[in-house]
Amino acid sequence: MSLKPVVLLYDLNNTLVDECAALVGKTGLYTTINTYNETNALEAVQQYDRFFGMATNKLSCIITGWNSYKKPRDQFLMHLRANERGSPFRGPTPVILITEDHRKDLKTMALDPTDGNVSSYLHMDDFQETIADTLHKIVFGNRAQELNSIAYARLTSEQED
Repeated sequence: MSLKPVVLLYDLNNTLVDECAALVGKTGLYTTINTYNETNALEAVQQYDRFFGMATNKLSCIITGWNSYKKPRDQFLMHLRANERGSPFRGPTPVILITEDHRKDLKTMALDPTDGNVSSYLHMDDFQETIADTLHKIVFGNRAQELNSIAYARLTSEQED
C-alpha cells in the first residue's frame, strides 16, 4: 500500500473547507486534513515538518483563503512563508488560495514569487471546476513554481493594461 499525498485544507469558512475536501476526496488520490482555525492549521504544518522545521515539510499542498478579519501581513499564508524563510534548506510549500475577495493588492501579494508564492489564485464562484486539475498539476506534475510564474505574469500584464 502506498501512501497518498497529504493536502491541508484551512479556512474560517467551514463550508468551503468541507466542499474542497469533498472535491479533492472524489479523486481518491489524496489524504486531506481539514482545519477550521489558524491554530490547528499551523499545528498540522508543524506535525508534517521534517528535521525540526529545517527542511521542506511533507505536505503536498495547502488549500486556504484570506481571513477578512486580519491584516494582510497577519494572514496564515504570510506566517507559513515566514517560517519557511527561517531555514535555507526549506522550500515553499505549494499553496492554492481560494477567495471571494477580489482586491488587487491581496492578489498581487499572494502571487508575488518573493512574497506569497501562491501556485494558484482561485475565486469562490468557480473553483469547483478547476481545483482537482490544479491540485493534480501541483502534486503529481511538480508544477507549483510554473503555475505561480504563469499566474503572476498574467496578473502583471493585466495591471499594465
